[in-house]
Amino acid sequence: MNKIKHKPSLAVACLLIVPGLSTPTIGIAETGNVVLWNKLGSNAEVTHSEVGPDGTLMGGNYAYEPGKFGNGYVRKGLWNWVEFPGQIMRNLAQRGAISMWIIPKVTQPQPYNYGVFGLLGHPYSGQTDTFFLYWGDGVTGQGIFGGIGSAGILTPNEPKQFVAQIGTPFHAAIAWNVNGIEGGSDRLRVYRDGQLISSSSASWNPAAIPAAGFVLGSSAESDGNSYDKYIVDNVVAYDYAKTDFSDRFIENPVDCQVGELPELSANISKKSGTQSARIWTISLGNDSRCPAENAQIDALNLTQVAGAACAPTVTTPASFPLGVGNIAAGAQVSGTASINFNGCPNVARFKVSIPFSSNDGEVSGSKTLTNQFR
Repeated sequence: MNKIKHKPSLAVACLLIVPGLSTPTIGIAETGNVVLWNKLGSNAEVTHSEVGPDGTLMGGNYAYEPGKFGNGYVRKGLWNWVEFPGQIMRNLAQRGAISMWIIPKVTQPQPYNYGVFGLLGHPYSGQTDTFFLYWGDGVTGQGIFGGIGSAGILTPNEPKQFVAQIGTPFHAAIAWNVNGIEGGSDRLRVYRDGQLISSSSASWNPAAIPAAGFVLGSSAESDGNSYDKYIVDNVVAYDYAKTDFSDRFIENPVDCQVGELPELSANISKKSGTQSARIWTISLGNDSRCPAENAQIDALNLTQVAGAACAPTVTTPASFPLGVGNIAAGAQVSGTASINFNGCPNVARFKVSIPFSSNDGEVSGSKTLTNQFR
C-alpha cells in the first residue's frame, strides 16, 4: 500500500422527501478533497486562494462588506464579478460540488430591474455557463436552482419564490455526479442551508464540458440595477458530490475535525554517500488536514530481485523505529538511514518496503518501491 487512509466514516445518506423531487436512494456518502477555497474577503484573499487556483477581479467597481466569516465580495456596478480558471469546471466535469455563503441585501431578485442572481455563473452576459447556481426572479427561474448551461440541464424551480431576510446569511451549494450521486438516480442536486431543494437525473457528456470561466457574484447584466444586491463569501469547490453540509458553519473546510486521523505516504527522497555508507533520506508526507503525531519509520526492508547475490545491511539507525516527530497538515518530514552495500554489484536491484506509523499506531501503512539500486 502506497498511501494509507484510516477510519473512513461510511455515512449513510438520509432520505429527504420533498414534493416534486425524486426520492434519493440510500447509499454511501461520497468523499474526496477540497480543490478550491477562497475567502473572498479582500483583494489579497480573492487573488490568493487558501486552496487551489487564485481568483481574478473582473471590473473595478466592487467592495468588501461583512459576510459570514469576515468580509465578502459585492459588486457595485454592472459587469463586475470574481472569476476562477475555467479549467476547474473541466477537471470536475464528471463529479464535484461548489458551495458558498450569500448575504442578501434585498429579499429577492426583481425581474427587469435587478433580475436573476448568478451566485455561480453569469446570466444574460453572453457567456454559456457550465455548472451554475442561480437565484431566479420568477421570470428566469424561481427560487434557488442550478444546472449545466452547456448541456441544457436544469433542476426544477422551487414551488414558490425564496424570500430571504436582508442581512441574514444563507448557504447555497450545487453537487453533481454523472454516474449518480451516492449511487442513486440523482445526478445533479441543489442545496440551501444544508437541505436538498431540487435535483435532476439528466445525464451529460463530461468530455463536452467547456473550460468556461468559473464566475461568482454576478447578476443579470441585462438589468440596469443588477448590482449591490448580495454579498458572496467563502467559496469552496470539492472533487466529489458533497451532500452533507453540516460543516458549513466552519470557515476552514480543510481543518481537521474531531476524531479524524491523518493520511501518510512515504518515499525515498534522496540517496548520497559511498557504497559502504550509502545514506537514504526517507520522507513521510502528511496528505491530510489532520496533524500526525509521533510519526515514525518502523523498518527498512530490502529484498534483492536482480544481480549477483549480496547482503546489504542497515548500519544506522542501530534499530527501528526511527522517529521523525510530528507532521503538520500538508507537510513532510524526513529521516535518514545508512546502508552498507559492500559486495553488491552496480547492477543489483532491490525491492524496498518502508512500514510507517503515527498517532501511537492508530495510523499505519507501508510503501513498497521496486527496482531500487543503491
